[in-house]
Order: sequence, then structure tokens, then C-alpha cells
Amino acid sequence: MTHWIYEDGIGEERAALIEHGRIIEARIQRSDLLLACGAVVEARLLARSAGGHRARIALADGSEAMLQPVPKDLSEGKTLRAEVLREPLFEPGTARHKPARLRAVAADTPLHPGPGLLERITADGHEIVRASAHGPDLLAESGWHEVMAEAETGQIDFAGGSLTLSPTPAMMVIDVDGESAPRALGLAAATQVAHAIRRHGIGGGVVVDFPTLADKADRNAVVNYFDAAMTLPCERTAINGFGLMQVVLKRTRASLIELCAGDPVLWRLLASLRSAERAAGTGALTLHLSGDESARLLRDPALRDSLQRRTGRPVAVAAIPA
Repeated sequence: MTHWIYEDGIGEERAALIEHGRIIEARIQRSDLLLACGAVVEARLLARSAGGHRARIALADGSEAMLQPVPKDLSEGKTLRAEVLREPLFEPGTARHKPARLRAVAADTPLHPGPGLLERITADGHEIVRASAHGPDLLAESGWHEVMAEAETGQIDFAGGSLTLSPTPAMMVIDVDGESAPRALGLAAATQVAHAIRRHGIGGGVVVDFPTLADKADRNAVVNYFDAAMTLPCERTAINGFGLMQVVLKRTRASLIELCAGDPVLWRLLASLRSAERAAGTGALTLHLSGDESARLLRDPALRDSLQRRTGRPVAVAAIPA
């Protein structure tokens, strides 16, 4: 039976789509996400780009986003209402964030936040099993920690080989490596690549570096394996003589890998809070955190307050030696 496991965690919602006992999709949505996909917000036009096809807009919180397309009658300084089509994205290897992309909507469109994760998965129509911190760890039993480890390291191992997933500002690069014969490795990796893209919510451009296969029939066989395993709408190229294949998918939010790379301190802190919430015992609850994690918790006391409220235990922090 295909079903979702949903967990309303501290600082984030988590969900995993389970099929035949394994996670085929893992999702995380942060509680502080202001520009969630689907939200309708008020904005002010700052400046059009050369050609006028795009424009920078200012939002109520002072941040900026990109408007595309730009209505012809919209002049600089004018306010508008716009819907979020793509959430802000961290650009790996830089200190920048790619701004959210929005489109203009009718002026009388009601302002509203984007749907939370529970609302998003409810729309899928699958049964939803709600996990509790006071019951069995349903996510862990389904392989949640293994998927999180994949997101943290970018490494996915399979029989005879491995994938290395590397986010870049332009695209996700997936390198295939292994000791198997090139054709066998390519066939096995093709299925693993398709599953990884869905499991981690990867969107946008993806380039896969398969083993070099001189025979076109072998390259076509690898592509066929990928097509058979890929269940998301996408476009792809053939595999060229150098073993490269490009895949393009719709991109509305960050993948798990990008979410981790974008703020690894918060990623680790929220994982620690999840473990602490499930910890047995009474009395003071001690969090063992790095200096960066402790500082982040100090900047966001609501996270600590939430842990104390949910567990009914006072929370102390112990620094892990550097």
C-alpha cells in the first residue's frame, strides 16, 4: 500500500511517501518559509530588466524577488499582487540566494500563505499516517535516516556502484562510479538516478555522467532503463559519446540536498531537536550541540521553547568541543 507518513516537527514538517516498505519521496518544509510556492503576496515593482521580460520586485519584509512575465501596464513603483511560482533557492558555492520567482495575479486576488506540507501531500490522495514523537519512529523504520544521510553526503551506494550528487548554481550533477562493467553499471545506475531524483525532490537541470559506452545500442539500453524507472514528468537528451545525459524537470522548491547545503547548521540543529523530542526520561533534557548550532538556537529561542513545551522538560545546552 502506498501511503504518506507525516510528522509535524519542531521548526519543520516532514513527510515520506512509502511504497513496498521503502521511501520513494522524502519531503521537508521549514516552518519559517515565508515565500512558499502558491502564496499570494503584495509587492512593489523596482526595476525592469533589459528587454522588460523580467523585473525585480520588493516584498513587504524588505526582500526582493523576480517577477516574470511583467504586465505591460505595470510601471516602476507600482504595487501589485503576485503568486510564488518558485521558492528562494540557495546557490551552492556562493553566499547568494536565487530570489523567488513570482507571476502577477489580479489585484483582487486574496492574499494568503502557500500551502504547508500536510496540505500538499493531502492533495495527492494517498492515505496519510501521522507520526507522533511519543510513539514508534515510523519515519526511521522506513529508512528516513538513510535518506537524510544521502542528502548530507550526496552519496548513494548500490550494488556494484555509487552515485555522487553535487549541487551547483546551474544544475545538479550526478556522477556514476563503480567497478562493474560499463554497460552493467550504466543500466543499474539509470534506475538509481531516476529513483534518487524523485526521492530527494530534485528539480531543474540535471546532468548525469554515465560510464562511457561506445556502442549506441548500449547507450539506448541505459536510457530505456532510466525511462522505465522515472515516474516524474521530465525531458531528457540521449546519452552522448562521453556518457553525458541531461534531464530537465519542473523546479518549484529546493531539493533535500540543496536544503542541507543551503543551511547545514540549521539542518543539524533541527535533526538534534527531533532526536531530543523523542528522548525518553524525565528531568532536564540536555542538548549536545556544536558552537554554531548553539548560536543558532540562541538566535531562535522559539525552537527551544517548542522543545520544552512538547516534552514538558527544561532544556539545557552542552557544547561539543571543537
